[in-house]
Amino acid sequence: MKKNIKKIGIFTGLNLIKDQWLSFCFAIFAAFIILSLDFILTISIPTVIDSINIIINSGNYYEISKPSLILIILIIFRPVIGWLINFLQIRILLGILRNLEDSIRASSNILYSEDRDYSSENSANLLITHGRYYLDAYLIPLIRAITDIGSIIVICIGLFIKYPIPLMIFASSMIVFLSFYQIYTQKLLRKNGEFLINTYEDIIKLSSDGFQDKEEGKTIDEVLNVKRNSSLVLGAISQGLKYVIEFSFMLCFALATLYIILTVPSVFVAFSSTFAYAAVRMLPSFSTVLAFYQGKTTAEYAINELTKHKKINI
Repeated sequence: MKKNIKKIGIFTGLNLIKDQWLSFCFAIFAAFIILSLDFILTISIPTVIDSINIIINSGNYYEISKPSLILIILIIFRPVIGWLINFLQIRILLGILRNLEDSIRASSNILYSEDRDYSSENSANLLITHGRYYLDAYLIPLIRAITDIGSIIVICIGLFIKYPIPLMIFASSMIVFLSFYQIYTQKLLRKNGEFLINTYEDIIKLSSDGFQDKEEGKTIDEVLNVKRNSSLVLGAISQGLKYVIEFSFMLCFALATLYIILTVPSVFVAFSSTFAYAAVRMLPSFSTVLAFYQGKTTAEYAINELTKHKKINI
């Protein structure tokens, strides 16, 4: 019998770790370092460019001011700082998953001891696959999306101070393009995410007799074919995300640039330089945010199953 997948909200999956809010909030708090740094660097780009122009015109490369030198160093090492913060966040989230796995195991113990529809294959799949899906497709993308949404906001605030109308043109166009893409792929992600998770449980069941029998009328070849096809769909959408965002970004940037050329061409160089830095920071952020929405949709089945299973131990 086919199960209906309950659509979950953005933060619904956090109910599974509501007893670990302190750890999750600490992971989010670590992101404020990156948010503050992105805001400072974005609004400081024109200042850095002016300082570099003065040095080039004077020919004295020792005239650079200490603030400008510090900003240049921060721009260079921004990816390293971001990696260190990301490492800290992943470590916290893995600790959260470990505690969730204990809860899943406890619920399975209750089912086994009370002989209430216990399935070793289902329990193993919950512990091995569902937990990893929850972490890799929902929890980690969520923490990254929260961080990157903050980065996008502070960068946009910095851009709005300098170029409000071009920013509004750019942002509104991006929202329209990416919303259409997300709506189009949502159903495919949800359906194939369920298919893929169920194939893992079917493989465990069929392995008990050397893959000779059928499981619910399906042979191992049929299960592996479903696994391959679902993985293909999910992989194609995931890989295509990068190109969709790049295309949308370039098109929207062209619209904003056209406005600058037609209205205030004298600031074209400063505008292009500022947006170039913003693009380096925002392109990965857009990818991360949209990847979270895709991952959440893919993981909805796993989250619903984990939520139902965990209630046994409450």
